[in-house]
Amino acid sequence: MEKGKLVRWNDEKGFGFIKPDSTGNKDIFIHISILKHMTRKPLVGDQINYFSETQSDGKIKAIKANIEGVAVTSTRKSNNNRRHDNNRSTSGMLIPLLVILALGIFGFQKYKDMTATPVLTNQDIEQMQFKPVQNFRCEAGKTHCSHMRSCAEATFYNNNCPGTKMDGDRDGIPCESQWCN
Repeated sequence: MEKGKLVRWNDEKGFGFIKPDSTGNKDIFIHISILKHMTRKPLVGDQINYFSETQSDGKIKAIKANIEGVAVTSTRKSNNNRRHDNNRSTSGMLIPLLVILALGIFGFQKYKDMTATPVLTNQDIEQMQFKPVQNFRCEAGKTHCSHMRSCAEATFYNNNCPGTKMDGDRDGIPCESQWCN
């Protein structure tokens, strides 16, 4: 490992130059990225321990370095810290999981309520009025009582179709003499 003194530092751009302790060598480029593990940023005048490498363009740069006398930050967590982090992440996940579970149960209950088949009693069935389903539609040319087949059809045409001539006395009841008497 080589040693040198930091002679220039540009804090805004994050680089500087080391003057090697050995005589005759050029200044060595150093970038902040190789000092990230240090507890503070470098300052001009700091003693730097480093390994260097010559680039393809002939310039020399520090590839691994530390600031002499400055502590290195730990990159490994202790088992106690890891256990604490695991507990925090587990408890941080527990509340959202409980909320999702509650929403799922609530949604399932609502689904069951919507799809439940109602139970009808005999009294319910007796109270129902059953009317046969009749599908009528206005057809061209059906305007008189002689064109109809029932009172229901005549009433449908009289109420829904234009140009009918089935309610002569205009009382709302069509075909009184043929179908609706």
